[in-house]
Amino acid sequence: MTPTAVGDGNSRARARWLLWALGTAVFMVNLDSRVIAPLLPTLADELGVSLARSAWLVSGYLLPYGLCQVLFGPLADRYGKINVCSHAMAAFSVGTACTALWPSFEAILVMRVLTGATAAGLIPLTLAYIGDTVPYERRQATLGAVMAAGGAAQALSTGLGGSIAAVFSWRAVFPCLGVLALVTTLGVYVLGRHERQRPTFSGPRPSYRAVLAAPGFRPLLALVASEGFLFTGGFSYLSGLLEARFGLNALGIGLVLSLTGVTQLATAALLSRILRRTSERRLLAVGGGLLGAAYLSCAAAPHPALVTCACGLLGCGFVLCHTTLQTRATEAFPGGRGTAIALFAFSLFLGSGTGTALLGVALERVGFTPLYVLVGASLWVFTLITVRVVGQP
Repeated sequence: MTPTAVGDGNSRARARWLLWALGTAVFMVNLDSRVIAPLLPTLADELGVSLARSAWLVSGYLLPYGLCQVLFGPLADRYGKINVCSHAMAAFSVGTACTALWPSFEAILVMRVLTGATAAGLIPLTLAYIGDTVPYERRQATLGAVMAAGGAAQALSTGLGGSIAAVFSWRAVFPCLGVLALVTTLGVYVLGRHERQRPTFSGPRPSYRAVLAAPGFRPLLALVASEGFLFTGGFSYLSGLLEARFGLNALGIGLVLSLTGVTQLATAALLSRILRRTSERRLLAVGGGLLGAAYLSCAAAPHPALVTCACGLLGCGFVLCHTTLQTRATEAFPGGRGTAIALFAFSLFLGSGTGTALLGVALERVGFTPLYVLVGASLWVFTLITVRVVGQP
């Protein structure tokens, strides 16, 4: 992650360290949001709710995460991206640490809602900061490095969450994450103090109407919402499939799902080389095609090894597809990048939360096999549309 900071060597070094600190914050947010996936069957059993209802903890995090983008984006354009990030990260740390203190499902759901709302100020504003400091030709590789942090978090979170739940209790997971997030908060605060002292955007603040009127931006929002609906909605129930079809426990589920994060990390690490050899159109086609193939292979998988391979394809496909959409979003409205990226993230997580909720309803009615046939086929349709609308030869 290399910013194009203007100024002396010390300024550039500070900017690099700040990007690393922000990448660590992205890691913590992804760790918290994804750690819940392998715990859903355990949570459902202990709290006396169905698997579909336990998945409200996923939607309860993602929906406020998406909705609160409309608040944090304009705040960042007015008060500074790093300033808003620092305060949001502090609130996120406290919320995460307190999640497991409550005995009832409803109270835990409320904490996930609050934590998701505060986490909304981290990842999109980090992406907007990268848009401000990294030129377009190097931006997708830098965004890929941020996604690598997310991939590493997913690789660790699913295995770590499952391990802690198996050895201790799922309630031990969140206090540990809260303490680590607080340490990260201190790093962002200290390293970002020079950014917070800079003048903020002084011209007329961009309105959402102006951002939405940017050429090609509304189709981009619809596409990323569809991506979130299908990718995250489908991923949320892989833990249930692994338990119901193969009898895996939380540890086994976590290890299988962690391959998604491992391949995200590996693909993101190779992204700068891939970008030198291929076009955005091809990245979208290959990435979306892999996502669809992965879920279709889960539909009637006879062995957990096939689901494990599918998780690997999911991680690779998501990086190739999503970073391309993400890079386009950072350039959609440079005069109000914080607001534009906030709308982009709003659409992604609104789609993700809605997809988790609605696909849970579908799961209870039709079962795992028809559900994953539907998701996989829909992702191939999504890919065809995306390549046509967004991709460039």
